[in-house]
Amino acid sequence: MADVPHERCVQRLLVSDGEMPHPFLRLGGLLLCVLAVVCSKVRGTKQPLVPYYSVWRLRVHMRHQLVLQHRAHSVFLHLSACVDAALSLPDENLSVEHLLEVGHVHNYYHRRDIAAETFWRAVRKSGLSVSESAMMGVRTRWQGHQLVQMVMNAQSAFAIYAAISDRMRRGLLWAKKDGHDLLDRPARDPMRATPPLQSLHPVDKAIILALCLDIRNTNPYHGLTQHHMQTYVERLLVDPAPAPFMIQSQMLLIRSRLERRRNRVQERAFMQITELVDQFSAARDPTRETLHRTESDYFYSVAYPSIWHLKSEYADFCYEERLFKTALDAYEQVLDWENIIKCCKALDKRKRAESLARELLETDPCNPFLWVALGEATRDASHLWKAWDLSNHRSAALCVPWRSWHSSERSIAKWWSTLMSRAVESCVWRRLVSLGYAAMRLEQWGRSGEAFTRVCQIQPNDAYAWNNLASVLLRDGRLRPAFNAMSQALRNNRRDWRMWQNYFSIGCELKEVTETTNALNVLLEIAKRNTQLERESLHRFVDNAIAYMEGRIPASSKDQMEGVEESHLFASLMEDEEEQNMCDIVPIAGDVEMPEAFLESGRRAASVKEAEGVREGIVSGTSKRMRETFKRNHRSFCDRPGTFTPVERKLLSLHDGPLRGVRDAD
Repeated sequence: MADVPHERCVQRLLVSDGEMPHPFLRLGGLLLCVLAVVCSKVRGTKQPLVPYYSVWRLRVHMRHQLVLQHRAHSVFLHLSACVDAALSLPDENLSVEHLLEVGHVHNYYHRRDIAAETFWRAVRKSGLSVSESAMMGVRTRWQGHQLVQMVMNAQSAFAIYAAISDRMRRGLLWAKKDGHDLLDRPARDPMRATPPLQSLHPVDKAIILALCLDIRNTNPYHGLTQHHMQTYVERLLVDPAPAPFMIQSQMLLIRSRLERRRNRVQERAFMQITELVDQFSAARDPTRETLHRTESDYFYSVAYPSIWHLKSEYADFCYEERLFKTALDAYEQVLDWENIIKCCKALDKRKRAESLARELLETDPCNPFLWVALGEATRDASHLWKAWDLSNHRSAALCVPWRSWHSSERSIAKWWSTLMSRAVESCVWRRLVSLGYAAMRLEQWGRSGEAFTRVCQIQPNDAYAWNNLASVLLRDGRLRPAFNAMSQALRNNRRDWRMWQNYFSIGCELKEVTETTNALNVLLEIAKRNTQLERESLHRFVDNAIAYMEGRIPASSKDQMEGVEESHLFASLMEDEEEQNMCDIVPIAGDVEMPEAFLESGRRAASVKEAEGVREGIVSGTSKRMRETFKRNHRSFCDRPGTFTPVERKLLSLHDGPLRGVRDAD
């Protein structure tokens, strides 16, 4: 984009809530005109010229948000009104494409459950049949034995017309490479032709790509999740009907992301993302199909990134492969200042970022983002406060340098006011995490706890936010809320041994025998010799276990609450029985045999006896489990006798007597 006053003026007019559009934006004046149209009202009335349920109003506001460097609350309110109006329409007036776009809006704002519900609503409306199954087959051309392979089957309810297929075939930009031995989809016999698949409608292909986002959002970052997504992309790649340009580009982009860390196809993934970046300009082949030369009716049905996001992703790929010079050039093209500084540090060219920022400030001195970049490059706080004033105290870009190197009470206060003024809750949670860490560094426990509380409200699946909230609550001496927070953390991440260790320590303080016993077993199983348990916690754990087996404390707070409720119930029933025998008054028909429903006292005695038997069995099982736990790990930690041996002796002496406990421990 040419750096002229007209373009800078247009960019200032597109600013929303202090968030500026990306400097790589082109045709900003056209977007500004369309925004003016959709935000206008009918002359003489308060009725909007373009109704909120119109899909074009949703598209315009979403394009406005996508060109901004950060999420803006004002645009979020416009999009929320459009989404609510669209979902209030009758089902017959809501198209599948409209549902897909609404789902992508929810996914952009991290409303993953609502996005998944919207995507599956689109599946039901389109009549698409989606199923996952397994088959015996091979994945490579030369594989000799068959293995169980996961495949995804899909069948469209719409018919595909030949005219559409011919038009789509002209936009085809990818074909199967005969030189690669990896099959596009598992096959029973690679030497034989696979049975033909039913062609999918382009709308159904867009739905399947949206379901890939749902799989990524609802599963942890793991190889199984990537393999699950790969089966969906494979079904689209082998589909007989060519896909429209945008849908084809989106499926190739997802495949390159999935193959990014697979050694066998990593080179293909790098070449693929390079080709996708070149599509925006087509500098090498002027006759090639590009975004500018291709018309597609499904442009808004996929979440294809903008050119600056795609180039940043390409630069990230280069940086991971230690191609720092190539990554730096790509970051400079999109002015990604945080990564520019990171590459300059890796190349030992720290002055390059500063000189680039100063050069751009000469032509645009009122750009707060350039002042933030200069402050990061020079580590001068005065440049940050200059950017703070230029953004009218609303710039979210200041959060990064304040978090990393300029954490002070003043900056934390300004940071907090900035985030509170940006009320798009689903957009600020990452910066709230940074704010919580910075406040913990300054020992501002109240503000840190409030920040992590809001993060947990926005992202209840963030295990580390729950863990940090528990740490802050523990600082305030609030053991029970801290224990509950750690329980939520472990519900979302059960493979981090440090969380189990924190859970064990807090549970020992609260005398949670059942939970701490389970936590200790899981901790020793996961961490093995990395376990760093405190001696005081182990002694407290054994004391609690002994008190439980002797009947002095319950196994958990839940059992204690149930015991209190039963005692209250028994006391109330005893009072009723005493009232019946009052003043020696014999009730009418007292000699009549009462039904069994009224004979609760005998049943209660039997239930109490049965409960005591169950409790004895639980205590015996707990005792056996503790014995096996300490004996199993005794040899593993024989080089730490000061940690495990004393508590083991104390526990075994309870089971077998003092001499037997010492003999077994030795």
